[in-house]
Amino acid sequence: MYHFDLSGAGMKKLLKSSILLFGFSLLSANCWAEGDPVRGKSLFGICVACHGANGEGKQINNAPRISGQQDWYVERQLINYRDGIRGVHIDDITGMQMRSIAITLKKDQDIADVTAYVSTLQSETPKATMEGDLVAGKNAYATCAACHGADGKGNKALNAPKIAGLQDWYIARQLNHFKIGARGRLKNDTIGQQMRPMAMALDEDAINNLAVYIASLEGAPAISSAVAVASSESQPSMSDMMAAATPASLNTSEPLYATCTACHGENGEGKQWLGAPKISGQHDWYLKRQLKNWQDGIRGTHPKDVYGIQMRSMSMVMANDQEIDKVVSYIGGLNSPKPPATIKGDLQAGQNLYATCVACHGPGGMGNKALNSPKIAGLPDWYVARQLWGFKNGHRGENPRDVYGQQMRPMAMALPDEEAINNISAYIATFDGSGEAPAITTTVAASGTTDASSADTGAKAVTVAAVSSGGSAEAGAALYTTCIACHGADGAGNQALNSPRIAGQSAWYLTNQLKGFKAGYRGSKPEDIYGMQMRPMSMTLADDQAIANVAAYITTLNGAVSPATLDGNAEAGKGLYVTCVACHGADGKGNEALKSPNLIGLQDWYVVRQLQNFKAGIRGTHPEDINGQTMRPMSMTLADDKAMKDVAAYIISLRK
Repeated sequence: MYHFDLSGAGMKKLLKSSILLFGFSLLSANCWAEGDPVRGKSLFGICVACHGANGEGKQINNAPRISGQQDWYVERQLINYRDGIRGVHIDDITGMQMRSIAITLKKDQDIADVTAYVSTLQSETPKATMEGDLVAGKNAYATCAACHGADGKGNKALNAPKIAGLQDWYIARQLNHFKIGARGRLKNDTIGQQMRPMAMALDEDAINNLAVYIASLEGAPAISSAVAVASSESQPSMSDMMAAATPASLNTSEPLYATCTACHGENGEGKQWLGAPKISGQHDWYLKRQLKNWQDGIRGTHPKDVYGIQMRSMSMVMANDQEIDKVVSYIGGLNSPKPPATIKGDLQAGQNLYATCVACHGPGGMGNKALNSPKIAGLPDWYVARQLWGFKNGHRGENPRDVYGQQMRPMAMALPDEEAINNISAYIATFDGSGEAPAITTTVAASGTTDASSADTGAKAVTVAAVSSGGSAEAGAALYTTCIACHGADGAGNQALNSPRIAGQSAWYLTNQLKGFKAGYRGSKPEDIYGMQMRPMSMTLADDQAIANVAAYITTLNGAVSPATLDGNAEAGKGLYVTCVACHGADGKGNEALKSPNLIGLQDWYVVRQLQNFKAGIRGTHPEDINGQTMRPMSMTLADDKAMKDVAAYIISLRK
């Protein structure tokens, strides 16, 4: 076991640093406001769900005992969490959870008040949960005693907190965090930096031994044996533990939901100041999927997704699918009012932007399970805006396993700025849960004053940013001579040359794809052999006008439609095509507003190849190919080539 030198020069160095730190701590104490425990009690309400009404802590929530801790240390840790000195490392999940809580304490006075209340709490000494060699732990503790004291009661002058009375599992976790750099790594965490080298000298056995010994320092008998054994009593169920540890003010008929109550409210109404959305009224299948996503690390792992990280640790209290089902079922019985409007936005502009969303989420935002689209009617406008920003910035929808999040990301990226996000969020906030699009009479929704009473806009689709080719077919005829060799004079395509039929395709889609080839977000990957052939062809078109001209000419062509070439099952494909309907339409003729091309007339082999390319990441992965990014997650829902052939067969059947 490595021991630090606490004699001679080492001791002088320690004393010198201690004096400096002592001065710092005195300075902090002199500048800090006096706390009000009465006000602190009300602020502590959010802490109860994890730390308990008496500050006893709950292992199930990874929350340590905080009763009996020195007020100066509690105060400093809350500051550190709030200011980003602690709780910012990706491996410190529970620390990041605490940070999101601490940042709700906006003022120094808030922290002072909470600290004052925590200092009044009392709880029993936690029971042992770990096995370890107490004698070895005592020997290792000799290094720790210099700062924390032989009794583990800490020393403010040395900035050493009380550690006696902390849970053994918590001590072990903090030592591991110091060891791996999840704590004590930041330059502004001067005190944590002192602890890190201490922890780095310990191996796993030493950490366990030390944790077990420290846990024995408060209210424990003298060491009479070398080994401490964890309690052999059968552990109660999670539900029993939650019920026992939850105060009456937070009790529910489903104990597992008690963890959720502090943030989402007893009725699932949500709390904006805690960043928690309304969850009552949401589809059960969606709630279950999100809880599973958090547990599996599909969501809540991005370092900037503070609330997602917090939710991930909360989701871990549910041990299995049965417990998730219990919580989801309980939420399904909750009822809470529609949140008030908080965002100002142009409702008409928001309605226009929502035309892209309506295909999946419905005209009134009720969602669609078949398309894996959640209900967004009834969500707070601030939450909708935050999620759109999350998707746009890559905090959500970046994980390759988050198929549906990846689908949403390009949608959000198409929103150019804060104004657009505010407009669409304000519009969604007007949904009343009827499933119908609201009638809009005012252009601006102000906080709490949204007027949506009379004009008959109904659920009609709004064309957004329609693309007009503005091209000359006559001028395009000369340019098309380059295309004839592969696509044919009539645009019928040629399978031998891997050239699709382009006759019958929309001018706006042809324009977009030619621009994509020219800009390099199509046809730039080595695996995309045929796309790479097209790219130099597109480069012969000098400018946007030339592209518009050739697109205009192609729309005049009427090349023959090729017969089926693959052995797909159209009936099976019909069931799979339900995902495609939302954008490409039941008739397969596409939708300009959704940037979805006409599929009718395309060869089955070409449809399959593009689906394969999307799924393999050969197409739809370039950051500028927003519409291609939308298609990629759709293609990933198709299990194999057979499924792709079946879809292609069904698309061909739509010609009849």
